[in-house]
Amino acid sequence: MTDQFTLSRRNAPGTLSLDWCRLCDARAALGRIPGPLSTTARWCSANGIEPFAVDETVLAAVADYLTTAGTWTDRKEAYRQVRTYWNAAVKQVPGWPQAIIQAPPRPPRPLTSAVVRPTARTLENLRQVVASSPLLADNERMALVSAITSAARWLGRPPGELPANLRSLDPQLKALARHYAQLGVSRKTVTNVKSLLRKALDLIAPRPALPPVSDPSALTPEWRALWTAWRATVPQAYGPLSFLMRHCSATGIPPDAVDDDVAAAVADRMMACGCRRDLPMAIRHIRGYWNQAVETVPGWPSRRLTLGLAARGPVSLPLTAFPPVFQRSLEDLLVVARTGYQPGVTGLRARAEARKSRAIKGDDSRKKDNGGRKRLRDASIEGLGDFVRRFASWAVHHGHRKLEDLRAVSDVVNEQVFVEWYDAYCDKHVPTGEEDMPRKPAKTLHNACGFLAMAAIRLPLEDAPVVADLLPMLDCAREEHETYGELTPENQQKLAQFAIPDNLRALHEMPIRVMEYLESERQSRTAAGETPVTPRMALTAAAAMGVLLLNSLPVRVLTLSGTRLDNVQWPLARHADGAVAYEARQTKGKIPARAVLKPWKMMLLSIYRTHYRPLLGDVGNSFLFPRQGEDKPMRAAPFSGLISRVVARETGLAMNPHLWRHLATKLLLDEDPRYQDTVNRLLGHHGAGRREYGGVSQDQAAAALETAVDRIRARTPGRARRTAKAARRPS
Repeated sequence: MTDQFTLSRRNAPGTLSLDWCRLCDARAALGRIPGPLSTTARWCSANGIEPFAVDETVLAAVADYLTTAGTWTDRKEAYRQVRTYWNAAVKQVPGWPQAIIQAPPRPPRPLTSAVVRPTARTLENLRQVVASSPLLADNERMALVSAITSAARWLGRPPGELPANLRSLDPQLKALARHYAQLGVSRKTVTNVKSLLRKALDLIAPRPALPPVSDPSALTPEWRALWTAWRATVPQAYGPLSFLMRHCSATGIPPDAVDDDVAAAVADRMMACGCRRDLPMAIRHIRGYWNQAVETVPGWPSRRLTLGLAARGPVSLPLTAFPPVFQRSLEDLLVVARTGYQPGVTGLRARAEARKSRAIKGDDSRKKDNGGRKRLRDASIEGLGDFVRRFASWAVHHGHRKLEDLRAVSDVVNEQVFVEWYDAYCDKHVPTGEEDMPRKPAKTLHNACGFLAMAAIRLPLEDAPVVADLLPMLDCAREEHETYGELTPENQQKLAQFAIPDNLRALHEMPIRVMEYLESERQSRTAAGETPVTPRMALTAAAAMGVLLLNSLPVRVLTLSGTRLDNVQWPLARHADGAVAYEARQTKGKIPARAVLKPWKMMLLSIYRTHYRPLLGDVGNSFLFPRQGEDKPMRAAPFSGLISRVVARETGLAMNPHLWRHLATKLLLDEDPRYQDTVNRLLGHHGAGRREYGGVSQDQAAAALETAVDRIRARTPGRARRTAKAARRPS
């Protein structure tokens, strides 16, 4: 075998054998040869290994060479790169030898006896231990010392004053990760420093690790068979379930004996190993992946896990469980909500009843007297039907009504049932010794009263006494637990984040950064012969595009998730402005909304539409954020949560889509208090621009918001505004 530090360059005479030279020339005709593949060819030629003799052991030796020579610090990643580029060449180059499918077992790491293991009380002691450790390569030692120094500098204390204990340091580092922009580094840098610090701490306090799955002794034959069936069904190997298999194999627990107690022990061991820092999340992942395997993997044990699930009360009855006459009554109610007219009631009588219902409800004169009640949107109709069904189920479960006696909606939507429900709700949610209900339950109470009022004023004419008795009770309940008024303390705290201009910059540049690294990953996966876009990448791109639209036009999340492709006005020229526009029927206030989008925003939207959106929905789906399997948009609540998670991950900011409306108001009014009409027009509130001889247009309001943001970002010290590199790359 040749000396592992004396490989010649690939183009040097005599470096490659004839067979390797022929294969490398064929690969070079397709483009630049990747480094791991070039190293494989040179190492095999130097050691007399022909291409047809390359197997897992040979590639493992190449990975060892790369790690020892200092090209890579992680042997596992080095082997993955070597094998990935080798398999890509199998698909791209005619005549290339066979693919290498399975990774070889990793040799066990040398362990140091606990008696002679060094100790460290502070980070300064830890830095000295790392600097003198014989178990580390020179480049790895430098990286660990740098990570210890960076962590101490970010925490603002000398290394000698910080404990060498991850349990004490982790909460402080986690808080820093949320505000990495203030440190002048990226989020990935903070993550890398935490990982290196944990690796340094392993030198003084090793974690009770388990052997990897690739080790033949890691799994018993029973678990190995389940692992093979699982990987055949779910190609992505999820960590918590893999950890459970290895733990059960090490402790002698067969698959049929796994229950909630075993899952709890696995979660505790994951916490002890440092694999998870959040016990409820670890339990949730173990339970979720196990139950998914029960449903999808052939031969998997049929026992489901319930660990961590709270005891639930009686569930709501399906609509089919109610008597047919009640179902027809609910259908008639929804017809009135959809059309605005009572079945069989027309002419002057309909107009009189419409005026009467509006007078009872207290509606103002803005609603036109069109001979009927206000027509509701599809989402409101769906919510109304679902609420009446759940409200009736509650009355049945608690003995206030018998299921077989229900004949009409008015049997449950009345004063008597509401009083019983209201008393039970207050007993559950009003703290002992207090009078006020917490904000979130109070908001739920307001929503319930709103649905009951919507149903009551649309009941048939013979139920008019029910309406007259119920509506005053609803008004009293709302007034007793008022929630609407000034901005909530939670939202005030979230908006306080933007007193730092860097946070506003990070929020508005997030779509650019996200699409940059997604495009880089897509091109890398394409070059390696892998699937260019994964579902996770597509969802991240959808969240980034949602943020891009909210930065330009802060609409409600229901409107945002329902954005159609034709709501975006795509320009014909490459460097031309576009726009996003919503019709009146798509907004809550029935007011059209529109904003001009600059060319770089349109370019990002085009990249998303071309490469990422197809993975989210079918070909014929007409929505910008589609739902898989149906011609419908993503549901508003999951889409809102997706945006919040991606924003928190990329910027460290706590945001939700509705908070963009508060942020736009703050930015405009901070720039000029006279922007109140502009704010109303931008948010689509009634009364905006209702002047007889003119007012603020929607485009002007959106342009004012963008101008205010640009002014604030221009005053921010530091780097100039980033350009959309992803948009300039050829797609």
